[in-house]
Amino acid sequence: MALLAFALLSYQQRNMISGEAPPLSAITTQGQPIALKQGEVTLIYFWGTWCPICRVTSPMVNSVAGDHKVISIAVASGTDDEINQFMTEHHYQFDVIGDEEALHQAWGASVFPAIYIVDKQGLIRFKTSGATSSWGMRLRLLLAAW
Repeated sequence: MALLAFALLSYQQRNMISGEAPPLSAITTQGQPIALKQGEVTLIYFWGTWCPICRVTSPMVNSVAGDHKVISIAVASGTDDEINQFMTEHHYQFDVIGDEEALHQAWGASVFPAIYIVDKQGLIRFKTSGATSSWGMRLRLLLAAW
């Protein structure tokens, strides 16, 4: 069973990039500039309002966002107003970018949710797809800070 789970996760993550994180700079759905910056450990979260597993993961990302920098990218999730309405309805406080520029493709995120942890040097230290826990995200963020 564990071998099957490992094989499935490996398959889902096959396109997710490693190494240096691509530049990421955009305007959030709230009209604020946001960017991935050197010197900051950052959680990059690709998700969709339509994604059932994201509905499980997003509350955990929201809890992590209170203590860590999070940049989220809503893939195929509608207009900024529609995304903002979804964020309000679910009481999510993390920053979100609409994926009009297909950022998910540049990062190799093809299964959602997809999470990357970028360290202070701008390197992708951890990547995962599918459901994950808030303590797992926190642990990876802590390890990336070392």
